[in-house]
Amino acid sequence: MIAGERAAFAGHCHARSISMSHLHVMTLLENHGPLPMSRLAELLGSGVAAATGLVTRMEERGLVTRAHDADDRRVVNLHLTDAGAAELRELQLVRRQRMATALTHLSEPEQARLLVAIRNLRSAFERIHEQGAPNA
Repeated sequence: MIAGERAAFAGHCHARSISMSHLHVMTLLENHGPLPMSRLAELLGSGVAAATGLVTRMEERGLVTRAHDADDRRVVNLHLTDAGAAELRELQLVRRQRMATALTHLSEPEQARLLVAIRNLRSAFERIHEQGAPNA
């Protein structure tokens, strides 16, 4: 199910000319705010050269901008543009709409059971995080 939804979402992103790598970068910038290129590369698990190539393509599309750090001109910070944030919101809306549509196909008792299960899963993740478990 998750793989199928991921594939459907990837298809929607592809139709908007946004790769999964673009989406990952935009999500990182939304969550962390502006990032130095070196930190972005680290979060992506890639080298700076690979991250720079990715960012160049995103910059050409108007999704991100680069700016030199005011305190250290050697540092290049990456920022999500308004257009990039709008694309990200649109893609998140598509996900929420798909989820809402799926939920309408569940009966009220099924929805209630799902809510309990999701709350239990969230609680389990919180406990794992509190314990400092690897991969939490």
